[in-house]
Amino acid sequence: MIETWRQSWFEEGSRLFYIVPDRFLNTILPLTINPAPSQTVRVFVGRLELFSPATTRAMEKILATHDIIALQKYNRFPESILNVMMDANPPGAGQFQRDLDLTYRAGIVQPQN
Repeated sequence: MIETWRQSWFEEGSRLFYIVPDRFLNTILPLTINPAPSQTVRVFVGRLELFSPATTRAMEKILATHDIIALQKYNRFPESILNVMMDANPPGAGQFQRDLDLTYRAGIVQPQN
């Protein structure tokens, strides 16, 4: 599975891959099949983006200067990095979001959905 998604999963940054525990999976995403099979086995792989302090410092500089070219390096992860930054610095959260919005409004980089 990882080989199949290598191109999109292994971009700039670090990731943690894990098997989602059955109990959590069944709570969040229950499954009902009629008629009920004798056994049901589901395996979900989770992915967690990990951002180093150096990455968040780089993003702070990018946002403060609205450096669109540098922002492109982070491809589809600016919002994820921004969430880490806002969790670490709640008083600065509003400014981080405004800076990212201003950078997107420049029209060169669009938010990834």
